[in-house]
Amino acid sequence: MILDKADVVVVGGGIVGVTTAYFLARKGHDVVLVEQNELAHGASGRNMGFLSMHNRNAGYSLELSRAGRALYDEFSADLGPSFEYQSNGAMIYFVTDDQRRVYSEFVEARRAIGMEMELLDAQAAREAAPVLGPNVLGAVYCPEDGQIRTPKFVRAVAQAARRSGVRVYEHNAALGLLRDGDRTVGVRTVAGDISSDQVVWCTGSWATMLAADGVGVPIVKQRLGAVMFGKIEERLDKILNGPLAAKNYACIRELPSYRDEYFTSSYEDPDGGVEHLESICRTEDGNLFIGCPMDRVDLVEHRISTIGLHLAIGALLETFPQYRELPVEGAWTGVLPGTADSLPIVDRVPQVPGLILAAGHSYGNVTGPITGKLVSELASGEDTSLSIKELAYDRPGLAIDDGGINRW
Repeated sequence: MILDKADVVVVGGGIVGVTTAYFLARKGHDVVLVEQNELAHGASGRNMGFLSMHNRNAGYSLELSRAGRALYDEFSADLGPSFEYQSNGAMIYFVTDDQRRVYSEFVEARRAIGMEMELLDAQAAREAAPVLGPNVLGAVYCPEDGQIRTPKFVRAVAQAARRSGVRVYEHNAALGLLRDGDRTVGVRTVAGDISSDQVVWCTGSWATMLAADGVGVPIVKQRLGAVMFGKIEERLDKILNGPLAAKNYACIRELPSYRDEYFTSSYEDPDGGVEHLESICRTEDGNLFIGCPMDRVDLVEHRISTIGLHLAIGALLETFPQYRELPVEGAWTGVLPGTADSLPIVDRVPQVPGLILAAGHSYGNVTGPITGKLVSELASGEDTSLSIKELAYDRPGLAIDDGGINRW
């Protein structure tokens, strides 16, 4: 059965898929987007919305992230106050002198590559974030970070894309590629075939299903938990990150004074493959939102594990005991598609003409929108506004390390 016909079919209704459809439509393409569930069903609807810049590796990773971060000002102007966009920065608090020494080096290293960064003492940290307790010795502040509510952003972009003529089919799973010899000529879906000149595959952790069409996608799945609580009255207009996440970022691990033991807690279960990326923020409605226990999974699993929930709440109460009576509104996980070098894959697939792969976005909130713009340029036969050779499908850095949690 024929469902539709378009210049380009975009598969996947997360942040990468909807921004791709949005930018393609702005270039005049006739676009169809298909999503197996509702828009923002996967990782884009289950993360904390952080636009994290402070921990991006120097070089291309930072350049790509900055290009994506800059697009939010444009989206804010186009979409209005529809997705809780904030540019108030983020803080990383620390509670020991060893951590302070490492973060002092971190600030200097970040400044050396041109990032805005400041080391705050205890008093300045509590003035910036009054919820911090007396055990906090100080914090790092990065004004380049920001925050959105990602599911609201995805839906707002999709609405703008619809206004430009994009046809969106939700609850319509893609089953595979339509082929004419080696070339793809569209997508098979549960509701019928959609023919097209080009297909853009943006399905995040589900991208590995392309193996059935002879396309290997070298990603690993990482599960990050989140817990939503009731409303708080205190001012919290910046993202707060705890110190435990430090061991997951190369730009911190490579500092001279860094030691793993400075950033490990009894709450974690490293032998069981579970670590905790401490984070806390307040939504526009006033709810306390925390994360993120992290582990690796083989399947897409959106339920938080018992140990993950224990990690998240235990860490919260250790630093913020004032919230022990808050009601729990919900707990879930998002499954991120990581790559070995922490960069996404954004490229034409050589063995399948007509197919563009856009997958492997560990930091989809900042790299997703710029991916959409780059894909629209690639699909239009234009020079891309940013080099994508570092995102090539066949680059050597994509060899998967099968040991432990993927670190950035």
